[in-house]
Amino acid sequence: MRYYPIHLDLKERRALVIGGGAIAEGKALQLVEAGARVTVVSPALTEALRRLVEKGEIEHRNGCFAEEDLNGVALVISATDDRKVNENAALAAARRGLLCNVVDQPDLCNFITPALVARGDLQISVSSGGGSPTLTQRVKREVAASIGEEYGVLLELAAEMRAEAKGRISDFERRKNVLRAFVESEAIDLIREGRREEARGLAREFLRNAEKEEE
Repeated sequence: MRYYPIHLDLKERRALVIGGGAIAEGKALQLVEAGARVTVVSPALTEALRRLVEKGEIEHRNGCFAEEDLNGVALVISATDDRKVNENAALAAARRGLLCNVVDQPDLCNFITPALVARGDLQISVSSGGGSPTLTQRVKREVAASIGEEYGVLLELAAEMRAEAKGRISDFERRKNVLRAFVESEAIDLIREGRREEARGLAREFLRNAEKEEE
C-alpha cells in the first residue's frame, strides 16, 4: 500500500486552487463543501466559479500562480493544463511542507484524492493508488449502485443513537454491542420503505433494552 488513507478536517482552513477551468471548479466545490476557505488563482474562471466569488463563498486572485499565494495555506490543488505551472506550484508547496495535489500528474503530488461515493455524511472512498483511474471509476459505479441513500439516513439515526447511548449506558462493551445490533437490524429495510420514524423507534427500543440489562 503506497498511500495512507486519511480524511482531513479542513473546516475554516485555507486551501488554494490553481486554475479556473472545469476541473478546478470541481475541486473548489468539494473544498467548499468540506468547509475550507478557498482561494482560486487564475486569469479566467468558469461561470460557476464566478458565481461563487460573487456570493463571497470563495476568493479569487486574478492572475497566474506566485509563491506568495501559498502564505497561510494548508492545502494546494493545482488544476491547470500547464505542466510548468504545476511543477512550480508543487515544488514551492514542497519547500513549505504543504499538502499538494496536481490533477492527473501523480509524480508531482504528495497526496492523491480518491473517487468518492457520498450518502449523506457516509463517505466511501475508492482509489487505485494512481494505477488505473478507469478501474477506480468502475468500482465507484458498482459501489454507488449497491449503496443507496438509505445508508446516509441509517448513519444519521445511528449517530443520534450513539450520542444518546453515551449518556444512558455506562458500560463500553454493552454500548458498542447495542449500536452494532441496531445497524445490523431491520432498520435499513424500514428506511428503504420510507418508515424512518419506525427505524428511529427501533433505535430507542434497543437503547431501552440495553439500559434494563445494565440495571
